[in-house]
Amino acid sequence: MFVKKDKILLFGFGRYGEQIGVNLVNSGYDLYVAEHSKDALKKAKLDGIENLYVVDIENDEEISSLILDHGFKRVFCAFEDEEKNIYLTITIKALFKKVEVVALCESKESERKLRLAGADKVIDTMYAAANRLYFVLEKPAVAEAMDHILFKDPSIAFKEIEVPKGSFLDGVNLSGIDFHKMHIILLGLVDKELGNKFIFVTRGINHKIDAGDILVVLGKKRDIEIFEQKLRGER
Repeated sequence: MFVKKDKILLFGFGRYGEQIGVNLVNSGYDLYVAEHSKDALKKAKLDGIENLYVVDIENDEEISSLILDHGFKRVFCAFEDEEKNIYLTITIKALFKKVEVVALCESKESERKLRLAGADKVIDTMYAAANRLYFVLEKPAVAEAMDHILFKDPSIAFKEIEVPKGSFLDGVNLSGIDFHKMHIILLGLVDKELGNKFIFVTRGINHKIDAGDILVVLGKKRDIEIFEQKLRGER
């Protein structure tokens, strides 16, 4: 018998919210979508999502009632407008300190504001674009790992990193790189020369990395930071 996982409330069903919502449903989560746009909710319905709510995010009472009525413990703020995600995070954390808030952003300044607002996890779409998340979650074996990464272990992250020109990876074959020694896992890469096609390294392709290629890596946040510093030639 199929048993759904925890309930999740998703605010925003735009270009990122839709991908996140569809993936959460496919991963077995009991998803609820809240939007001020009726057109966005129509799209969510077409995607097979049943629990849909029209909500004024500036109305604290509406937000409070929705969370209380369904007992949500985890909320995603996925509006394309970063200011809405910041406002929502402040509101939800002021009303429910124990509710976990995961918010999207597209800039370092918004990330800083979201963390100050109390967001438990911030996903920078520049590094973890929703379409990449979609490709990763299509793989059943990886889906379980991503479930753990995104929802249970805040010290682990996956990130998109562009290879700088002249870095130690520029012009090097994948087979000659020991990512294990750097304590990170290479999930795949986006090759600019192949038309931004995402390539999973599990396919066993001995690919030559060039400047401008984008690596999708998984690991501890600190290990990823050290890896980026090494790529930039910093010590």
